[in-house]
Amino acid sequence: MVEKSVGQKPSKTALFAALHRAIANKEYQNERFGSDFLAEFFLPSNFRFFIQFKKVRANVKKKFHEAFPGLHEYMIARTAFFDRVFSDALNHKIPQIVLLGAGYDSRAYRYAKLNLATKIMELDIGPTQNRKKQCLKKAHIDISEQVTLVPINFDKESIKNALEKAGYENDKETLFIWEGVSYYLNAEAAGKTLEFASQSLHNESTIAFDYAISESEENINQYGVKEFSLSMKEHHQDESILFTIDEGKIEYYLEQRGLKIVSHLDNAEIEREFLVNENESSIGRVVSHLRFVLASPKR
Repeated sequence: MVEKSVGQKPSKTALFAALHRAIANKEYQNERFGSDFLAEFFLPSNFRFFIQFKKVRANVKKKFHEAFPGLHEYMIARTAFFDRVFSDALNHKIPQIVLLGAGYDSRAYRYAKLNLATKIMELDIGPTQNRKKQCLKKAHIDISEQVTLVPINFDKESIKNALEKAGYENDKETLFIWEGVSYYLNAEAAGKTLEFASQSLHNESTIAFDYAISESEENINQYGVKEFSLSMKEHHQDESILFTIDEGKIEYYLEQRGLKIVSHLDNAEIEREFLVNENESSIGRVVSHLRFVLASPKR
């Protein structure tokens, strides 16, 4: 039997992210740290059963921490960051939201009541989208008329062509969400994605994404970086980290691709913004080499 390529089967990393979000929802059950109450519906039935139990969740989190210190906390913060960007866009009634590599993102369904007129387009490979639709159907979650799942072969088809077929309008204000994707692409593909976002004709369009800074002698021994690198090579060889940006070079990198920074958060800022609870104590640290960015076309 011929082994299927990454593009021919549902994404493992998308499932991995859904598991983190589901555990966080069970642990915290609030908007601050565990907002994704739909994440569990994308998990296999045995996973959904076992994560109901606190001892099982504690054991899973322990194993996560041993392999990837700070990654679970990063997933909590990342969910909160993109939730904020997404819900703000709906509250401002922008015409279009495009999810680039949507995976098992559930925001179109969690925030459906906020969506008065925004068209949402989710791009991803066919196998992941097919499984997502099956999971939504099984959970009795409707895909509204405002949401379109757009299958794309990222290796053979351009984002522009795929979106235009789905009714994307380049002159309308758009939020592009590119969550948990950039580091799995090669440098050329990552650059082309950012250049596509920069070609939006509306000056207030934005792209929100996260990225990894390049490993160096200065950061390899910072919290979680070495363990993250080693564990990715060992456990995720078919979806390994390919694309990084050197520390301090993000502004120049984006300018070369037609974008300007609206906001940028490093690991310490991510922790302060998204991992501090109501009594002002922190729930944890994030792996040190991951960053959040919001950027817009540079005119």
